[in-house]
Amino acid sequence: MTVAKGIASILLPLSAASGAVLSVGGPLSHNCYEFALSGDTSDIGLDSCTRALREEPLALRDRAGTLVNRGILYMVRGHDADADADFDAALRLDQGLPDAWLNKGFLRLRRGDGRAALPLLQSGIDRGARRQALAIFARGVAYEQMGKFDSAYADLKRAQQLEPGWSMPREYLASYRVEPR
Repeated sequence: MTVAKGIASILLPLSAASGAVLSVGGPLSHNCYEFALSGDTSDIGLDSCTRALREEPLALRDRAGTLVNRGILYMVRGHDADADADFDAALRLDQGLPDAWLNKGFLRLRRGDGRAALPLLQSGIDRGARRQALAIFARGVAYEQMGKFDSAYADLKRAQQLEPGWSMPREYLASYRVEPR
């Protein structure tokens, strides 16, 4: 079987918000989580995150999760350097947090740098990403950006199998052509 990409790559609208991390540290960190989950980038959301980090006595994992959530809000706003800094800070606190790895990978995918995204995404997958279909889909996009279409196709098919109701893998797969050898 030969796999070829038939059309130009679709703009990657990965929803980083699906990588929001629940924090039970206090009302501000919970608000931060809710804003990250919804993708609402209002100033209120960022302020909730920043205030939670400054004012609430957060357990280590909750502090790391709040940093990821604030990073998501920065990323959705297009403030990639701030987002990356928050993901790095979260990983310094908790290397096992899959959503920090995945969101760092999403940032690289948005820049078209699948080679840099791949190990980050794999780290998120290996650490038990809650939404495996999204993580595997993103890894497929990384492979696609690297020109590894057989691997990309396999991951996109796997993501579709994991979440058959999710349309994005199907939309990506529609641009592939599979030919017998």
